[in-house]
Amino acid sequence: MNRSSASRRRLSTSRASRATPDCLNVLTADEAQAVFREVLSARPEVVADVRRAAGRLLASVSCSDVDRRVFRVLQALDIDGLKIGLRVGGYVEPNEVAWQMIEESVEPFFVDLQRRLKLRHEDEALKVCRGIVAGLYRAAQHRFDVLEDADDCPSETASRTLRLWRRGRKTADLGRDFVEKHAPEWDWLVG
Repeated sequence: MNRSSASRRRLSTSRASRATPDCLNVLTADEAQAVFREVLSARPEVVADVRRAAGRLLASVSCSDVDRRVFRVLQALDIDGLKIGLRVGGYVEPNEVAWQMIEESVEPFFVDLQRRLKLRHEDEALKVCRGIVAGLYRAAQHRFDVLEDADDCPSETASRTLRLWRRGRKTADLGRDFVEKHAPEWDWLVG
């Protein structure tokens, strides 16, 4: 590389770094939602396109992705995060705190499942349900420190997931093949 091309590259990089930051890149989620709503109100002709894009995004969920995300969230729980001992209401047992940590970690996945059920996106909701169960099962098999203090929490949380999925459905089965492959010791999930 000759000197002039190196000088041009440094100059180009210098100008790019001085460019005005894009305000869209720094919006909070609430601000982005407000901007989005304003644009949709001002341009109703794009609503159908936005709705299709949202549908494609929601349809892009995969069981294995949800499984990996649930597993990672549980794996990241830190035993030191168990705030054991005296609290405002008195002493809290380690297992109680561990259960709470696990439930709070999995809650966003329940919210995702519920919104897909509300939209009647049955196939996607089933993928989310299966992913939650598979992630919980894998975490239970790996016996992370926090799970040591909440031994039954993964299976109880999987049961809660299944109840949520089955609510209002005559037939809502995870599938024997799925359970045998992803949660073989939890055969109670079938039926």
